[in-house]
Formats: sequence, structure tokens, C-alpha cells
Amino acid sequence: MVGVGATAAVRSAGAGDALPSASTQDAGSQVMYTDFLLGTGSLAQRTRRLDYANIGILADYVRIPYAAGSTFATQLLHTEFKRRGHEVTLVGPRAPEAEPGELPANYVLFAGVPVRSQPGFYLPLPTIEGLKALSRRRFQMLVGQTGSSLMEAGVWLRLTQNVPLVCVNTTMLSQVYDVMLPDVLSKNAAMQAFCRRVLVPILERASVATYNQADGLVVLSKGLERYWRNLGVTVPIHVIPRSVDPRVARGFVGRDPFDPRAVRGKRIIVLCRHVREKGLSRLIDIFAKHVAPKVPGATLTMVGDGADHDSFRGQAERLGLSDRVFFPGEFPVTEVRNWYAHADLFAYTSLSETYGQVVSEAMWSGLPVVAFDDDAGVAQQIRHMKDSLLLPPGPDADVADAQFGLEVVDLLRRPERRAGLAEAARRSASSRIEPDACIDRYYQAFDSARVHRDESPTDVGLVKQVIPIVRWATLHSAAALLTRLRPAATLNRHGRRQPGWGDAEIETTAAEETLSSGVAA
Repeated sequence: MVGVGATAAVRSAGAGDALPSASTQDAGSQVMYTDFLLGTGSLAQRTRRLDYANIGILADYVRIPYAAGSTFATQLLHTEFKRRGHEVTLVGPRAPEAEPGELPANYVLFAGVPVRSQPGFYLPLPTIEGLKALSRRRFQMLVGQTGSSLMEAGVWLRLTQNVPLVCVNTTMLSQVYDVMLPDVLSKNAAMQAFCRRVLVPILERASVATYNQADGLVVLSKGLERYWRNLGVTVPIHVIPRSVDPRVARGFVGRDPFDPRAVRGKRIIVLCRHVREKGLSRLIDIFAKHVAPKVPGATLTMVGDGADHDSFRGQAERLGLSDRVFFPGEFPVTEVRNWYAHADLFAYTSLSETYGQVVSEAMWSGLPVVAFDDDAGVAQQIRHMKDSLLLPPGPDADVADAQFGLEVVDLLRRPERRAGLAEAARRSASSRIEPDACIDRYYQAFDSARVHRDESPTDVGLVKQVIPIVRWATLHSAAALLTRLRPAATLNRHGRRQPGWGDAEIETTAAEETLSSGVAA
């Protein structure tokens, strides 16, 4: 491969020796050689840029229709690798409604099947044209930042071109199946039992098989490392927590965005997609039973949108909480810090997180968090009783809900305790703010993956090379049929646009907010 061979030549060149000609490299490597010769960056950084000049990222979205943590994480990787001199290509589904300005500079698109309950989300299907375009890219490293069977495209490149593949676990399989079920089946105990006992183990075994054909697996917490090791993953596993998104960290605090009925000092907030697996129905019930009756004036503001948004709003109305539970909609990632800054407490009941980026964002913004212990991403971020509160979600859900509500009430009633946790939360999350540590760990995962690739040759015949493509097509075709069980939904109903892939667009959006808010945090 060009990058690896070139690096070996550079490392072996002594004083006065000639470096390989840049004209022998592809366009991306020519840039890398220029940087190397000019001395841009540290020696280690320059060497890495030569090693991995051309990086591909398998992504669930190439056009970003709405807020999603894994997509923002993909944006961060895309931006940070580009800033370090790599050529980065996004690989994912084609969105027919995409405009040129909404796409990254480099991309490979596959035909996509729309998911009605998630407008803007498409399940990519393998096509001859797409596979040819993917093959022509000649990646030197491939990152599978996807929760779908698009990961099989990475396995295919691993088998056909020996491209090192690092998978990233972005989906909690024990929870995600519920996204596809219509309301009547989601509430059916027998269906839920079938999914937990039969469907989830099938999905887990399939994921293990895919991961073990790669050269490394990135997980976001120690809990998930244990989870996948116990299921049988044998490739190297790298625990790489996400950094706080710089677009949140450098955001500006402006006018109070809360509903005028939300009294300062009693504001509970949650930011996330409005879908079942986030546990928002449970949070509304906890607020109704254990918080609202005990703290006059307490409010719950649920920032976001999603397929189940209307269901949650209807639940609040049925409970008589229309004047205490607010649904302002989704906001661009560059504006969310304003919500954190004017809130008093962040409550999170999701058990479906591989990480839960909003927890770090809230803590960095000086909000204490009350959350359920998921033994995964959320638990990774909180030190119980030191910077926030981490509570057991069971085994008795009613008891757990009452305890959750009790802690929320105590924090609302005791501003001095809340302030102490808030300061500790800010200090704790500050260690996670810079993306450099995150990217350095990815470089370590890349180095490990290349060693694993070299020690695990893939000299296989045509039939085995085709198997990943067949799996991909079969699973996504079946999933596309299942998704039709749910009715069409409306997402991002306020039309607030998320920043695109380009650094210039992200910086422009931040600058525009600076002008509109006028108040630096």
C-alpha cells in the first residue's frame, strides 16, 4: 500500500539520502510528502499522515438531517483527521434530497432505502457502481463508524484489498430493535420477550462475527469492552471515550431560551433524540409521580425531536403537565450550550447509550447530572456522589424510579449541594474537552490494526469475498421491510439546520451565533 511503503522508505533514509519522489504517490500522499518535507507538525504526526494518508469512514449519514450523537462523533473524526492533513472520504447511503452544500468534499454513496419512521435516514444497499467507486479509493485505513450492515463493506475491502478495518460500536443492540416495532408490538410483552431472548442474541452473534473479521474494535466505555469480550470478540478492543464537541465547548451563551413558565432554580432539562430507547416516557412518569407534586414550580424541558416526539407530548398532556413539561424542538449543536447554561439539572434515564455525549456536554457546562447506571457509556462519565449521581435502574423499576425522583427533588431543594456537584462536574468533564487525546488513541488503534492486518493475511477466494456483500444486502433488505411496520414520522419539525461537514461551514455557523448572541460564556 502506498502510505505504508512510503513511510518505510522515509524511516530508513539516513542523512543525505533522497526521499522517494512525491510524483510516485497519489494526490493525497503528495500533500503528505510536502508536509513532511516542510516539517509541518511533530515527527510522529507527520509519520502518521504518511502512514494513513487516505482514510475512509463508513457512516450512517452522509447528509445530516437531524441531531444524532454518533453522527456528530463522525463529524468530529472527519474534521480532526482533515485538520491533521489526511484525505478523508465518507462512505454511506445516498439521500435524494441532499443538496451539494450538505455533502462533504469526498464521498462514496450507495443506493439507500428510506426508513419511514426516521425521515432522512436510509439503509444503504450494495451496488456494482458503489462497490467500484469504493474500490477505486484505495484507502490506507478504514473506520467503521456505523451501526448498520454497511460495516460489511469494510469487511469486503479487508478481504479484497487488505485494507485495515477498525470498527466502532455505535449501537446498543439490546435496545435498538424497539425502533422498528409499531406501538402495538412495542407494548406487547410476548414480542418484547421474543426480541430479548431470540432476536438480540442473533444480532449479537452477527456483530461478533463481523468484528472478528476486522482488525480492531473501538468501544466508548470499559463496560462495553467487557460486554463484547464476553460475547466472543477476539480482535484488539480499544476504549476511546468521545471528547466534548468543540462546537459545544466554544458556544456562546445568549438570551434565556426557556419557556417563561420555567422558573430559574427549578429547571430540569434533557437533550436527546425523542425515541423510545432513550427512556423518555419513564422520565416523564418519574417527573409526574415523584418530582412535580413535591417541588412546586419544577419544570422538565425536553429539547430534541424524533419519531416518538408526539407520543411523549401526548403523555405529558394526559398527565396534566402541559404547563410544566416543555418541548421546544431540536436545535443545532452549536446552540445547545445556551440551553445547558440556563438550566439547573440534567436528568437522563436512557439505558441505550454506547456513550451518551450529552452527559459530558451537560457536565462540562456546569450541570449536575442524575442518571441511571447503564454499566456502559453513561456510567463511564460519572463519579457517583462526587460530580453527579448514578443510580440503579432496577431490578424493581418502581423503587428505582422513586429513588431517582428523590435525588432530583433533593438537588432542586438544595442549591448549595447542586452548586458543589456542578463545579465538580465541570472539572471532571474538562479533562475530556480536547479532541487531541481522542484522535491520538485512534492513531494507536490504527497502528494496532495494521499490525493485526499484517499478522492475519486474507488470501481468500471469490466466493468468500462475496459473502459480506450478500450478508449486507440480505440484512438491509429484511430491515427495510420491518421498518415499514411503523408509520411515517416527522423529524426536526422546526427545520433548524445542523452544521454540515465543512470546517468553513462549522466556523461560519459559530461566528453567526457569536454575532446574534453577543455574550461570551
